[in-house]
Amino acid sequence: MIGSITVDIVVSGMPAELARGDKQEVGSIDLYPGGGALNATASFMEQGESVRLLGALGRDGLGGCLRTHIEQLGIDVSSMQRCPDQPTGKAIVLVGPSGSASVLARRGANACLRVQAQDLQADLIYVAPVALQPMESLAQALAERSETSACLVVNPSVACLQHQGLGFQQVCARADVLGLNAVEAQMLAGVKDTDIELELSIHQACELATRLQHHPQQAVLITLGVQGAVLAFNGEHYVRPASKVMVRSTVGAGDAFLSNFALAWKRGLEPLEALNLANQAAAARLGQWAANTFPPMFGQSADDVLAW
Repeated sequence: MIGSITVDIVVSGMPAELARGDKQEVGSIDLYPGGGALNATASFMEQGESVRLLGALGRDGLGGCLRTHIEQLGIDVSSMQRCPDQPTGKAIVLVGPSGSASVLARRGANACLRVQAQDLQADLIYVAPVALQPMESLAQALAERSETSACLVVNPSVACLQHQGLGFQQVCARADVLGLNAVEAQMLAGVKDTDIELELSIHQACELATRLQHHPQQAVLITLGVQGAVLAFNGEHYVRPASKVMVRSTVGAGDAFLSNFALAWKRGLEPLEALNLANQAAAARLGQWAANTFPPMFGQSADDVLAW
């Protein structure tokens, strides 16, 4: 598992409108282990997989607490890195009454992550969104291990999509699975910012997924929110509508979808079956307001959190 690790400051039960200059009560404020890499790790562990986490923390007190918390969850932290010049990454997750989540993030130490060839010894290499520097080091590490048989799954960050450097292009070309949402897919295709559509039709997404493939055996997955998702693979398109659920929070749903799809794909499931499992996982995540099933760093037990 490669990607960003953060402390998520999750605020739920927010008022419909925030009044400037006023103090307002909310339902709860808690600190959770978060970030795309940890969210995907939770999905893998729920399916009985062991995970070695490659990420970067700051050499601050919060980073030390987060590392200890992660290790106590049963995650292999032997490849974790510490960055002396940057603080541990943080995100403020504001969950509105409708479940729509707004996120304010500071990448911090995550931008210092370096990937080396020996870090890629795995059956499945899942790349959650990373900064430009880690992506370039990943490209170099992959080049040094050109014979690896691992399934490579890539969920690009907005920063990499905006820059699209040589290393990023090389990683995308080698990926067995590319996971994107509608906006990210258009960015990868080179659509100008002013022309990007927030929503795509199923037909548009299918055409775009095929266009983004580097070869027919590469699986390109585009999620479309309430419309579901489309998958282009081996000359075919597969479509699955989203499950209808009561939404508590949208945060982490995309991570749950792609990570569960990746695991199903690695296990050799058929495309529609993999999409079904991913759909179910995303629906379950939408039913809770934390981004993953890990307990908060301080406070309630895991059982208390899952009961919410």
